[in-house]
Amino acid sequence: MKHKNKSILRVISLLLVVLALLLFPNLMAKKNAPFKAGEELKYDISLKYGILMAKAGSAKFTVEKAELDSKEVTKTELSFRTSSMFDRIFKIRDTLQSFADTNYSPLLHKKHLHEGKTEYIEEIQYLKHSNTESQVRSRRTKNGELKFDTLLTANQLGFDILGVFTFARTLDYENLNVGQAFSITNFIGKDAVKMTIRFLGQNVLEKGDDKKFKSLKFEVDIVDKAFENHKNAMEMWISDDDNRVPLKLKARLKIGAAEAELSSYKNLKHPFSSMIIINKK
Repeated sequence: MKHKNKSILRVISLLLVVLALLLFPNLMAKKNAPFKAGEELKYDISLKYGILMAKAGSAKFTVEKAELDSKEVTKTELSFRTSSMFDRIFKIRDTLQSFADTNYSPLLHKKHLHEGKTEYIEEIQYLKHSNTESQVRSRRTKNGELKFDTLLTANQLGFDILGVFTFARTLDYENLNVGQAFSITNFIGKDAVKMTIRFLGQNVLEKGDDKKFKSLKFEVDIVDKAFENHKNAMEMWISDDDNRVPLKLKARLKIGAAEAELSSYKNLKHPFSSMIIINKK
């Protein structure tokens, strides 16, 4: 059961990573970000076994202004908690924070993880960050004991879970070409996970019988043990409007499937014009 719990946690972690994973390093970031301080996005996280789909938990993402080393920065926070049903199997209460400079380059990432009876604290400090080289110091303590303190490197842009979220939403999506593919590295604990993202073009995402969303669709290859097939391990839909909000993610796993779907939003910077309400007669 312990090994299975770790596998589920790994899946959820990577699912949260790809909430932010639409990074195109060959495009220039916009100075005028599509989000503002006070924005709040909530997601339902579900796991599927066979034909059964059960809610595993929920995630909340927020944006705010903060100060780091006497400088103004953008702080993003993602909290995750398992549902009451999954609490009986393996209770999780995690909080992740990331800090980026005024150009949305990552500076620092912190995790405070409560998983089962274990408490983890992780910190990723950025030492180098460019298109050709990224280097971080990753450190973890478990129940007050140092577990690792190591350097991770990549010969390309590398990000933590939330650093890529902040940067990705500032990019010029109008210049994307259908079929365009590229690679990045994501730093998770002691691992540098390789990912390749492809843009599939415009898409209509349906939610129930009364809502549709104009979206941009992507697929992601992930070289990680949680996935049986690395090719097209995940699909993602992002709102085709000025907010660039991740709407839905779907992961194909060894144990079934996992999904994250936008459940609510507050304080968006722009009108949520990608959403289409269907009036039934």
